[in-house]
Amino acid sequence: MLNTYGSVYGEKGGTGGLIRDCQGAWIACFYGFAGNVDILEAELIAILQGLRLCWDLEKHQLSCLTYSKLADQLFHQQISPFHKHATLIKEIQIYLAKDWNVTITHTLREGNYCADFLAKFGADSDSPLCQLQVPSPGLVSLLQADAFGVLYPVFS
Repeated sequence: MLNTYGSVYGEKGGTGGLIRDCQGAWIACFYGFAGNVDILEAELIAILQGLRLCWDLEKHQLSCLTYSKLADQLFHQQISPFHKHATLIKEIQIYLAKDWNVTITHTLREGNYCADFLAKFGADSDSPLCQLQVPSPGLVSLLQADAFGVLYPVFS
């Protein structure tokens, strides 16, 4: 399972995501600074980064959960080459067409709390993409809470 999230705070965009196995155990995660982007672009970058990482890790049975309902809808239609994010959308569509089984599904922000944490961390970083092979200390407690089904209130 791949959870992705893009966030924008002021003029700082961030991306984040994590990959778990079918039992919910942590495999890898990523975060990055997206620059001065709108929220849809941050979400699209996060999805693309997550798909690339999953492909590289040979995770060919994949459910991708994203908070962006609009992003999910854009992948299933013909996009005008003049669309503001046409290049990103096309790159994602190319990944979706590869020889693997991928579904992209909308999820509530509360169900994507770990990816949200990573995206906020990404907005404050200075690297466009950082991959972690072990979870950071701040993420460990969130992963444990997530495994126990703890729900978090959403604050903007």
